[in-house]
Amino acid sequence: MNCIKCYREIPEGSRFCPHCGAQQPDAPGAETTNAQPDPQADMNNTNTQPDTRNYYQTPPVYQSSYEPKKEINWVPYLVLSIISLVCCCPPFGIVGIVYAAKINNAMNTGDYTEAERCTRLAKIWIIVAFVVGFFAQLIFGVLTYFGIMGSYYYYY
Repeated sequence: MNCIKCYREIPEGSRFCPHCGAQQPDAPGAETTNAQPDPQADMNNTNTQPDTRNYYQTPPVYQSSYEPKKEINWVPYLVLSIISLVCCCPPFGIVGIVYAAKINNAMNTGDYTEAERCTRLAKIWIIVAFVVGFFAQLIFGVLTYFGIMGSYYYYY
């Protein structure tokens, strides 16, 4: 079934065209009894009398795949990268800072896929820095504890 106004293919039995919003006849091939006049045609009319008809236009249904991209906030990634640099593991913290800075640059240029990739990599490097730093501190603490305890027995 095709629309009577825009001639695009529409589902069978549709009352309105999903593309242009025009009302469709009840039966295929039958003309609409309450067809609405086209306001665009009246604009070109040279008649000087004001038009007193009320127009009701069904808004078109927009079926677009475009979705506005959300802004990616790069500040938490940068702050956590600096904390991981200072407190946990400096080599992995530096890599996290580099990727956190790239998020802002990619967002400013409009490259959302690159910004999402840098966000994911910054998050990975921040987590790696915290985990490696935690285990390094844990191992250092255990070795220190046993080192102190070992020397404790020699004094008595």
